[in-house]
Amino acid sequence: MAAPLAGIRVLELGRVFAAPWAGQMLGDLGAEVIKVEAIDGDPMRQMGTGVIRDGDGQETSDRSVFAAVNRNKLSITVDLSSEAGCEVVRNLAGVCDVFIENFKVGDLARRGLDYETIRSLNPRLIYLSLTGYGQTGPYSSKPGMDNIVQGLSGYMSMTGEPGQPPQASPVSIMDFSAGMHAAVGILAALYGRDKDGLTGQYIDLSLFESGLALVGYKMIAALMAGEQPPRGSRIRGYVPSGVFETSDGWLQMTVATDVDFRRFCETAGRPDLLSDPRFETRWTRSDHQDDLTPLVQQILRERPTAVWMESLGKAGVMAGAVLSLAEAADDPQARDREAVMTVAHDAGGTIPLVRNPIRLSKSPIETYSSPPLLGADTDTVLADLLGMDRSEIEALRACGAIGPARTPT
Repeated sequence: MAAPLAGIRVLELGRVFAAPWAGQMLGDLGAEVIKVEAIDGDPMRQMGTGVIRDGDGQETSDRSVFAAVNRNKLSITVDLSSEAGCEVVRNLAGVCDVFIENFKVGDLARRGLDYETIRSLNPRLIYLSLTGYGQTGPYSSKPGMDNIVQGLSGYMSMTGEPGQPPQASPVSIMDFSAGMHAAVGILAALYGRDKDGLTGQYIDLSLFESGLALVGYKMIAALMAGEQPPRGSRIRGYVPSGVFETSDGWLQMTVATDVDFRRFCETAGRPDLLSDPRFETRWTRSDHQDDLTPLVQQILRERPTAVWMESLGKAGVMAGAVLSLAEAADDPQARDREAVMTVAHDAGGTIPLVRNPIRLSKSPIETYSSPPLLGADTDTVLADLLGMDRSEIEALRACGAIGPARTPT
């Protein structure tokens, strides 16, 4: 069976995280994704501690962050400060189904690449703008970044430990939330267009509102209760729960019910805790968690993580080791599911990639092509989609509208 989005063509003017993540999701599902980069490339190519190496083991100019969110794409380089370059993008938009961009509000309008202009060329196009705060409102003209939105959305007010400063997530959680919302919105618009014969439409999406959606269940609780949830991971009714130190590492454990607490006490060899009136029910344990948590921590320090994992698992208590990233990639469950794979990179070496978690039974995601070399597909895309001959392409290159010729290794 063909990939779900086979036949859909996406033009991605996406930089850094959120928009490229949406483009990668569509590419994983079978869309043809054309990534439009500046002549010197997406800044994400220089981000990350991992360096992509060629077939001889020599370092290239691309790094790990770009590789993580740009597979299954083609790359063309265009100078959007030139009218000729903008005309190339307009012409490509005319033969695409989806247009993704995450420029600041108004930037593309000045270049004649806004929705109204593009819609006049291709009425069936789905055009998505992903900005920090949306197209309207007092913040609309401001640039947005993941960590800033973590603060503005209320997310950061809950992070860290009680009595300590808020902490930003080390994962760009707002970017990825926005990218996933973008992919869902695009799929919905495509479905509506094809189902009802509608024309295309415009999608206005922001990091800020995606962040509000991400914390929505906490926000609704705070608004209804009239109080801010305490900082940290404590949840009333789930005690003892959290991260605990073992004799050789760390363990995350969640005791959700009175039955779970009984199972934990029996596994730990501490049935005496069951007769303590402070710990009789999940609610009394919540009221006395400052008494119970140190006792549980003392107990868990007595055995190694692996021993606790096995014994608590057999007892039916939810627990898991706190793994490093490398350990998580090599975990037996990850290996069995082939969740992390190694693929050939166009530079000549290999890179690890994390598999798309969507498991489709009839049209599985099986293509994981290398993140593209900068501008590697410029000539092919212009020739195949716009019918340009060699002289026309070289004329664009001579005036600086497109980047240097480059082909995959």
